[in-house]
Amino acid sequence: MPHPSPHRDPVFQNTTRRTVLAGAAVASGAAVLPLAFASPAHADDLLLSTDFSTGTTEGWYARGAVALSVNADGNLLVEGRTATWNGAAIDVTAHIEVGVRYQLRVLMRLPSGTEAADLRTTVQRDAAGSTAYESVTWNTAVTPDAWTEFTGTYSITQAADQLQFYVESASSLTPVLVDNFTLTRIEEPEIQDLPPLKDVLECDFPIGCAVEPREVVGKPAELLAKHFAQVTTGNQMKPEAIQPTEGVFDFSRADQIVDFAEANGMRIWGHTLLWHNQTPAWWFQDADGNPLQSTPGHRALLLARFEAHATALAAHYGDRVWAWDVVNEVVDPEQADGLRRSRWYEVFGGGSYIGEAFKIARRVFPRKVKLFLNDYNTEFPDKREAVYNLVQDLKRRRVPIDGIGHQAHVDYKRDPQLLGESIDAFRRLRVLQTVTELDVSVSDYMEESLPATPPERLVAQGWYYKELFDVLRARSRHLESVTMWGLYDAVSWLRTWPVPRPHEAPLFFDDRLQAKAAYWGVVDPSKLEAQPE
Repeated sequence: MPHPSPHRDPVFQNTTRRTVLAGAAVASGAAVLPLAFASPAHADDLLLSTDFSTGTTEGWYARGAVALSVNADGNLLVEGRTATWNGAAIDVTAHIEVGVRYQLRVLMRLPSGTEAADLRTTVQRDAAGSTAYESVTWNTAVTPDAWTEFTGTYSITQAADQLQFYVESASSLTPVLVDNFTLTRIEEPEIQDLPPLKDVLECDFPIGCAVEPREVVGKPAELLAKHFAQVTTGNQMKPEAIQPTEGVFDFSRADQIVDFAEANGMRIWGHTLLWHNQTPAWWFQDADGNPLQSTPGHRALLLARFEAHATALAAHYGDRVWAWDVVNEVVDPEQADGLRRSRWYEVFGGGSYIGEAFKIARRVFPRKVKLFLNDYNTEFPDKREAVYNLVQDLKRRRVPIDGIGHQAHVDYKRDPQLLGESIDAFRRLRVLQTVTELDVSVSDYMEESLPATPPERLVAQGWYYKELFDVLRARSRHLESVTMWGLYDAVSWLRTWPVPRPHEAPLFFDDRLQAKAAYWGVVDPSKLEAQPE
């Protein structure tokens, strides 16, 4: 089954909308609950709570063209919405400090007689004259039949002038019922005195981690610096983050990560230059806003835009970023030619843009910077063959590609040897290889949403990591690095893809930044419990 990298919100005019992994917010998912509100799982500090039992809106106010009232059941009714962003909001500015993690919870339900709709929760952050919209929980279907709990963690990396938490919808203008909102400050534990992963793996390969700005402040930053030797900018170097408007470049959030990495002696991996997702619509439009067509002029325009983008990144970062995912997820083994039918493909009428992108990147980046093609599911034979054929063709045509990145979004039942077989296969092409986005799902199937994380699966995951890293260590001289796609479970994209999965736990460290069996599977398997049957 395909296991693509997470899709993100589009960039809105004059503002930036950042989603779950894009910096300040991370969703912990949503769950359908009875009316009783679930208590926090840990003894955190409750800062703000509203249940509308007073019959008033208790600090909530209208966002846009809406009417707010408290109904006979003591719920906040939001009605009269004329735009998806219209909803109810509450100011949380006074409670949020830089570098501290908070949990935001709220219940939502639809009034009787309305159809199901996708709802979400967001924070509007205003600072120094700019505005960002940061998702706390992502789109989740809500019905009139039961309350749905939206729970997410949130933090900021820089002081804000105002922070407004609000509820909104993806596309519907339905009325919404809101109840039982809480804001709690998460009690941060001390970072455990454990052998650093980067020291344990020093003789094998650098161990990396994909992060957002929120992971380079506070306790997460301490955990990151202790255990990892390399960082990938998870979302902050993607086209929509760097150049949301043509010719207008914003390096500020990526720089937060790069500056932290350099201050802590960590290598930096750039992600990504060309992708079919998280690329602003203007890339594929002409001057009048019409879709680009498959014509020589429009192909030249698209390549010119790519070159301007890559040139700006090269001028800003030079060789501070030692490697780049130049081309991301362009392979589809179900197509006769093995290539994804993206807008890039449509404009070029084929895959010639891939080689052109590498040629441009080689021309504008310093010679020592390595250029990679990155894709998922490369451990499966059909995808492996399609990627292999593409890279072989690029090499045959003397396209300056340096390496291949295996994303390795896997699950705890997938045969670890599959990835080893792919690494072995690509050795024949004499390209550099790296694991770029590793995580190990504990779900039995992609759309399983667990009511809790089964302890026995965490044990099985620990053993899986042990076996997988045995495979990788046996091929260490053929790997440039191995990178985790996330620092700790609560920031994993798998919490929200392909469905809300609040108890997915794919990484080395749990929501409280504590080491799991997954960590010990790599560091010292003798500490693992007996392997489950």
